[in-house]
Amino acid sequence: MPSQIYLFYGEEDLLIKEKINEQKRALGDDSLNVEQIDAEQLDLERLVSALQTQTLLFGPKLIIVRHADLKSKEWEALLPALRSLPANTTLVIWAAAVDKRAKIYKLIDDLGEVCEFRSFAPWEQDQVVAWIKRRAQASGKMIDTNAATSLLEICGSNLMKLASEINKLITYVGQQQQVTVADVLALASPGQISVFALSDAVASKDLKKSLSAFRALARDKVELLPVLAMIANRFRIMLLGMTVKDNQRVAQILKTSPYYVKKCLGTAAKFTPSELKENLTLLLEADLKMKSGEQRLPAFELLLAALCGQ
Repeated sequence: MPSQIYLFYGEEDLLIKEKINEQKRALGDDSLNVEQIDAEQLDLERLVSALQTQTLLFGPKLIIVRHADLKSKEWEALLPALRSLPANTTLVIWAAAVDKRAKIYKLIDDLGEVCEFRSFAPWEQDQVVAWIKRRAQASGKMIDTNAATSLLEICGSNLMKLASEINKLITYVGQQQQVTVADVLALASPGQISVFALSDAVASKDLKKSLSAFRALARDKVELLPVLAMIANRFRIMLLGMTVKDNQRVAQILKTSPYYVKKCLGTAAKFTPSELKENLTLLLEADLKMKSGEQRLPAFELLLAALCGQ
């Protein structure tokens, strides 16, 4: 038997929205029986009244409360109304914050259903790739693992952003059934592509390509400190991978994607452990210099020459 009370919370807004849309679809086309309340301007008396008021034709009613801060004690005033909810009324609370010790949390957990929609952990990126593939397939398109991984590397693992990018890709490819790496790169911003191109070039000790990618970043006025951090993370993965021979374990230790670990370790043979340690020291020194006001562009180009062994 379906619950009457739902509590949704977590970082993944997309999953919460889709779950709420399921609740709306269950009512059919009768949008008059859906009431949405913003808890940021919440009048608890209004909410209690909404919970107790029948619809005009006594049909099913859905009340959606957004931005609820269930850490606040004032929500305890709602407890009697939740215990006596009319049989045809469903309440969905989308919480901005929860306290599992709070009385309202415990009551909903007891009477209804509590769902946490958390982001995928960094070591669960293979699950994000699988999600991307399922999302594309649901829209009638196929996206292979390489293209899905490229999309993940460029956009990150936030599902709302990924869903938006998948929609753009589906529109972009038109009648084409397969979404390729080339399609993903065609829609990525030049700055995004250059960051990954720079990281790949440095990891391959290719100074010419490194400088070309870096100058493209400079033209786009991309913030350089995060780029330093990305390159440092790549060297850190390569260094750890030389001693820990398990990609999944390396991904868990460094909280990153197994796919990305595999990609990084593909060029690890170009470096000795001492070179990797030296490069990490150089990156730390460059980071400190740039934060202390040294001219960033010439300092970064000298750093690239050193990282590429020249």
